[in-house]
Amino acid sequence: MIKKNNFKILMFLIVLTGCSGGSDKLITDVDVRKGFEGLVMEFTKNAPPDKVFEDSVFPIAVHLRNKGAFDVKEGFFVLGFEKTYVDFADKKKEITEFEIKGKSIFNLNGDEEFITLNAETKKVGAQSETHPSTILATACYPYESTLGTSVCVDTDIFGTKLREKACQVKDLQFGKGQGGPVTITKIETRMLPDADPDLDVVKPLFIIYVENKGKGEVITSNKIKSACSSEALNYKDFNRIEIRASLSGKELNCNVAGQESGAEIRLREKKDMIRCILNEGIGRNQDAYTAPLKIELNYGYTFTISKNIIIEKILTY
Repeated sequence: MIKKNNFKILMFLIVLTGCSGGSDKLITDVDVRKGFEGLVMEFTKNAPPDKVFEDSVFPIAVHLRNKGAFDVKEGFFVLGFEKTYVDFADKKKEITEFEIKGKSIFNLNGDEEFITLNAETKKVGAQSETHPSTILATACYPYESTLGTSVCVDTDIFGTKLREKACQVKDLQFGKGQGGPVTITKIETRMLPDADPDLDVVKPLFIIYVENKGKGEVITSNKIKSACSSEALNYKDFNRIEIRASLSGKELNCNVAGQESGAEIRLREKKDMIRCILNEGIGRNQDAYTAPLKIELNYGYTFTISKNIIIEKILTY
């Protein structure tokens, strides 16, 4: 029985190695949480065509790909027209919902989907033979960027311990992204003494820098569908990111004084920073050690692409 089980394990590892494309690394070694893309979108060739006649039906097809590392479960898609000259050809809903899986170790490119429908042109003005018009396609979807890294925790703030340490406290840079349009670019690590001298503890503090490196806009998570509808949004609905962070599985406090809800980052000019601290602290008698730090960013995202077309009048002479 033992030999049989060992054979099964060996065969499983061979399969994993084969799925990695013949490289020396196992497929589980592939890091899918990198890059700055989430959902990408483009019009397919000739749908819509560059030129269409008035009073005619023409196809629109949009290719969606999830090139990030998070599954989109409730995404929304909407087309925008110059309604005087173009509109839907059928009774299709204005907002289309979609789901599309992101990258994983078994799907390194992420899933893709096509959204197709028909549009219809209207009459060109009597004084014109052609009319230029623009078709807009907008996607609104929830997304998440997750960073897992290791940090050094050293309670010897003033360097009084003479023995060799297992690690050194340092700032961390992240230039490859985390598989989403919103990314953590840098983490500064600080060790703070507790304000109460009777508590012989040190509080790890992390200054987390976040940036929107995508081409779209960040929206608050509860306004995702609204961003793809005619519902009015105000400035408070944009650039808001929910954050959760933990050190060795213990949740950090990232709340800003006076903040109404949970921990939140508000981007300014596409970037900002937030401080997260372990309130309970760590005893000063603890030697320096390396600990896992996990940060999760939850947000909505929206972006728009466009295609210019020419509507031509049907000449009868």
